[in-house]
This record gives sequence, C-alpha cells and structure tokens, in this order.
Amino acid sequence: MKAYGIEVRQLLSFQTLNRKVQTPVKTAGTTTEKQPTTPPAKPVVENARMDNYENHYQVNLDYTYTEVIAQRMTLLTRQGIEDWQRANQSYSPDTQSLELVEAYVIQPNGEKVKVTEENIFTRPSQESQDAPGFSNSMTTTVVFPKLMVGSQTFVKWKLTQKKPSIDFSDIETPSFRESSVKETVQISIPTSLKLRWKKRGAYVVSDKIQGDRRIITAVIANQPARQSENDMVDPTDVDSVFVFSNLDSWEELGKIVWRDWHDKAVVTPEIKRLADKITGDKQGIEATRLIYNWVAQNIKYVAVYLTESAGYIPHTSTAILRNGYGDCKDYVLLMQTLLKAKGINSVPVLVNWGSIYQTVPLPTSSQFNHAIIYLPDYKIFANPTDNYASFGQLDVSLRNKFVVMATQKGLTAYTPKSIANQNRYSMTSTITIANDGSINGQSEVQYFGSFNTPSRRYFASDKPEQIVNQLLAATPEGGSGTLETSDLNNLEQPVTVKGKWLSPYAVSIDKQIYFSTPFGVSTINPQSLRGFITFNKRSYPLVVGAGNGSWEYKIILPTGYKISHLPENRSFSNAAGEYKCRYEVGNGYIRVQRNLTFQKDVYSAQEYPAFQDLIYKIINDARSVMVLEKF
Repeated sequence: MKAYGIEVRQLLSFQTLNRKVQTPVKTAGTTTEKQPTTPPAKPVVENARMDNYENHYQVNLDYTYTEVIAQRMTLLTRQGIEDWQRANQSYSPDTQSLELVEAYVIQPNGEKVKVTEENIFTRPSQESQDAPGFSNSMTTTVVFPKLMVGSQTFVKWKLTQKKPSIDFSDIETPSFRESSVKETVQISIPTSLKLRWKKRGAYVVSDKIQGDRRIITAVIANQPARQSENDMVDPTDVDSVFVFSNLDSWEELGKIVWRDWHDKAVVTPEIKRLADKITGDKQGIEATRLIYNWVAQNIKYVAVYLTESAGYIPHTSTAILRNGYGDCKDYVLLMQTLLKAKGINSVPVLVNWGSIYQTVPLPTSSQFNHAIIYLPDYKIFANPTDNYASFGQLDVSLRNKFVVMATQKGLTAYTPKSIANQNRYSMTSTITIANDGSINGQSEVQYFGSFNTPSRRYFASDKPEQIVNQLLAATPEGGSGTLETSDLNNLEQPVTVKGKWLSPYAVSIDKQIYFSTPFGVSTINPQSLRGFITFNKRSYPLVVGAGNGSWEYKIILPTGYKISHLPENRSFSNAAGEYKCRYEVGNGYIRVQRNLTFQKDVYSAQEYPAFQDLIYKIINDARSVMVLEKF
C-alpha cells in the first residue's frame, strides 16, 4: 500500500451534487414522520476469498530491499471472476525492478493451468499515460485463463528496490470486501538498522532476533468479508492496521522532503518578471491571492500520485512554465517560487486528499497522497492543484486533516475544520401553477464556501441546456428550461446560477389539487439527501461535509383555487444538526422556507442514528402534500 491514488471528490459539500431524486408519493395530508426500524446487517455476499497472502521483505544495509508478494484467491461467483480475472503490479524502472515468479490457476477438478507468456503484459502504467514526463512507471498484468466458479488463482511477484526510497515504511490492512483466511507480512532486516512497528486491531505480531537479522512477522487470520457503505471513510480509518517505519517522527519526514525540495524554489529572472506581471502593484495577501489564482488557472494538471515513480521532488519552475502543466508538487513549487519573488513566505505541505481522516500510529509517507501549500504569515492553507477552488478554500476531503510541513526542522499541523455557516447553499424560487396543470418557474441559487468549488466544476462540465434538463429530469415534475451562471473562471466571485423552466402536466387539475413543493432547477434537493440513508445498521463513519442549505419557494396558486391544507411548520435540532421549515399563506401564494444544517464533516457510526433522524425530517417534509380546493 505504498501509494494512494487521489480520488478527487466532485462534491457540493453535503457529499452530493445532483443525487438522483426519488419521486415522492403524493397523497393528501402530511406524510407521517414515523421512521422505519433499522434492520440488522445482511450477510455479505462473498464473490471471492483470500486464501493466503504473503508479503516478505528482505532488507539490505542501505534500506534497499527485495519484496516477494504471493497471493492465492478462490473465485466463488461469476462476479468474483470479473473482479479477480487480472493481477497487476506496478513498478518504477528508475528505482525498481519486477519479476513475475509464478502464476497459475487450479481448477475445481484439481487441474493446474499455468499462465503462459501470452497471458502476461507489461505496459506503461495509467499513471505514466496520464503524466508523460512526470512518471515512467510500468505495470505488469497477468490475465488468468479458463476461469470458472471455484477456480483458485495464484500469483507471485518479486519486486527489488534498487535505490533507497524517501523512507522505509508502509501501511498494511487486510482485504476488506473479500473474506481472508490468512494474510502475512514479514520483514527481515539487519539488526543494525532501526525499524519500528505498531498495530491496531486483530494483527498478531512477533519480533525476534535470528543471528544478525531481526524478523518481524505480522499475521491476521479469519477475517470476514465486509460490505462497503455509501460515503464511508477509507477502510484504513476503521480496519485493523499494521504499520512499520524507519522514521523517528513525522517531523523527520518533513525535514527529508525539505532537504530534497527547498533548493528547487529558485527565483530566476523569468520568475521575477512573471510574479511582477501577475501582482502589479498589489502586495501581501492580495498579491498572494493573485499568484494563487494564476497558478490554479494557467497550469494544467497531470499525474495524481505521490509515488516511487512520480517521486516527492518537483520539477523546476522553468520546466513547469515551459510545459504549462505539472502535478500537485509542481503546482506548489511554482506558487512557492512566485511568492518568494515577492518576498512572501510559503511552505509545502503533505496531506491526504481523500477519505482517510485518521492518522496511522507511526510516521510514514504512505499516510499522504497530495501536496498543498501553507502561508504562515496569513495562517492559510491553499490547494492550487484544484483549478476551481478559490484561494484558501479546502473541500471536505482536505478539512481537519493531519499534515506534515516541509520545513528545515519539519512541522506537523491540522488543516482547519469546516464551519457549517461558512459553507452555504441558498436557493430562492418562484413557481406559478397554471390552470392547465403546468408549472412555470424561475430560481436563483448561490453557493458559498466549499460549495463553490464543485459547483464551478459541475456547471463547467457541459452546456447549460444539457445541465438544466438533467436537473429537471431528476425531479418529480420534470420539464425543460434555460440556465445562466456567473463567471465560473472568477475564483473570487461566489457562483450564482439563474434558471427558468416549464414543467407541463406537473399537477392534476381537479376540484382538489394535491401537490408537494416542486424542486425546479436546484443542484441539491431535499429528496436527493436520501442517498445518505443506510437502512441496515451502519458500521462505519459517514463523510458528509459541514454546511448549511436553505430553500425558499414562492408558489403562486392557479386562479379560482384556495388553500384547504398546508403541512405543519417544523423545528428540529439534535447533535447532528438542525432543520426548520415554515409554511406561510399570502395573497394568492404559499411561501415555503426550509433550512438544514449539518454540523460536522464526518459522523461516526454511533452518531448516525441522530444524523438519520435529521435527514428524515427534511425528506418527510419535502414530500408533504399541500391541498388546494376550487371555490
């Protein structure tokens, strides 16, 4: 698990951007708020079983090593065959070599089918294809032949680390989706070398001296298959863990990165001219903001890993400017160099941009997969790699994260926690119900804080007419419309979206009209929050994103009708957050105001019942029915 791939979350903070909306059932009166009883967890369907996994390190005196990895699987279903038909191993030719020692299939009848050369492929890895010039990693793929339900696959690799890496460390966790009979990690290391280990959970570890070598063996056995849950944290946060490291502290990692990094930030005449051009007569925080905006919007992003191949050392600013692209390290280095040209201090920062929120028990580079920048004079973290994020804006995957700063002495810190009222989604809508049952609507949506970044990305992803029709297609009323946005390239301006739409046959016109509040052009709808609901007992933390959503609807009534029923007003709060709704009657219209607040980025499994209660308040309210009567 030496390197984590970045999964950039396309979020509107609430972990949702246009979730598929469930059509509410329209019946007279207000929908009951009695919640379903949570059933017990269902048994996990096992598609494959990890019969044996072994990872043996033979470490040399300079921390180079040979790693022998063997894996035996039994494929229990057709889906298991789909999931495990291939075995892959990546390596960096500059610092590593890879040998496929053996691969075969044992059929249910005992027949052994050897994997031949025609079933073995070595190609540039996806990382190398995505980032030419930034990574030359290769991937060897084994395709197992003649698989059937009950087949057992075996593959054995030999990976040789020819040059010492940034550290000798790793994080081991057991198989999560598949049951595991036995998994073993063994490290044979000279007694003269330092190496620490710690474990969490079910690993059983032995640490022995044999002659001039120290043998550390970590075993975990008889692990059941686990079912992933929607929007859960990374399994590393909740599963058993075995960590080993030759680092004495997290600060040591920061010092190592600084040592390999700091002399790259060279202010050349080209950099000085560019910095002056970007900032003009601005200084301090305003100059910093302008430099951030320029880097974020003028450098194209390639590569998504901090790995052995991609390395931890950025390219020079000259090379980055010449190419016009870079990876996360290059974004940070270029911004750091431009800031340095203006006399502004900055620090590279290692962080996990993903669903890992817990810090593992020992310092290891495997904790991190991304680089951002810190401005110590302003106490601001910024992520220039995200070209839709405004200066200092971090998404939920970067909030309240443990970080290591690359300074001469090395520093550790945490990124800021989310504050709900700083991350806001606000929609106002006017809806006219015509006497033919159609709806004409217009709305304005504003995004604040962490809602801005994914909304920019979303609205820039397609033509406005395509997006508005997609949004309306996900609503009960449907329809078509038009959409216009504020300047999505202006990172200083909060995103504003205005929409107009027509929904034919949206309500049934009769002596009495029954309808729920139409959703219209809205990227977050109350019913879309059903995506958070887990009907079985929740086992793992839920990533949500602290924030506040408000929806205001002015519903203009058809002529000749009066209001005979409105849902009750609601006000609810618990440890998870708060929900309020108010229904007001005006002259020929109904005003509906809803407000929902999630207080935390991540809710534990123990906190989930309170979160579920909160979610159901707005879901039940959104499908509540208003009744009009002809007079």
